[in-house]
Amino acid sequence: MNDDSASSRNAAPPPACRLQSAASLRQRLEALRAMPVSELQDTYYDAYGKATNARNREWLIRRCFFRAQEVATGVTLSDEARARIAALAEGQGVRTRPATAPALPPAPDPDEPPRDPRLPPVGTVIHREHDGVVHEIRVLKDGFEYQGRHYTSLSTIAREVTGTSWNGFLFFGLCSRKARKAGGRRLETGGRDA
Repeated sequence: MNDDSASSRNAAPPPACRLQSAASLRQRLEALRAMPVSELQDTYYDAYGKATNARNREWLIRRCFFRAQEVATGVTLSDEARARIAALAEGQGVRTRPATAPALPPAPDPDEPPRDPRLPPVGTVIHREHDGVVHEIRVLKDGFEYQGRHYTSLSTIAREVTGTSWNGFLFFGLCSRKARKAGGRRLETGGRDA
């Protein structure tokens, strides 16, 4: 590429063209200011060839008008200016967005029910002492094993161990009781009314 083509690309247009383009640019700016955000997004797409999620009206107007100025005057950044910008940005924390959307994790198997995140991994043995007896529960893929029997709920096992209704996750220490208000006073986590 020779210097003549670069300088002609960045040269100012003749005076008659400047007056005509100034008037049309003024009209273009007024038209942009009158547009709703959705139409500005469409105009941005037409100008830059890519969609934007931006909903900031002033930013969209400025970007679309800047592009209209570039097209009307034919003046864009020179190759030297672009190289200088790249050199200045080198080593700096320049924010960029990926060209494509990040890959989504694989969809879960529709035949397999979602697993509760509070549960430990399959194969883990949960130990809980109650009334001096240690109870062992093995976590299975489709439930729990306690004393050689299969259960689908920790609450059922807790009821069998204690004889009263319990939240299984709470009884086996897989979650903690949240503080709550009772009678105008605050209860401690895991505490009971006296």
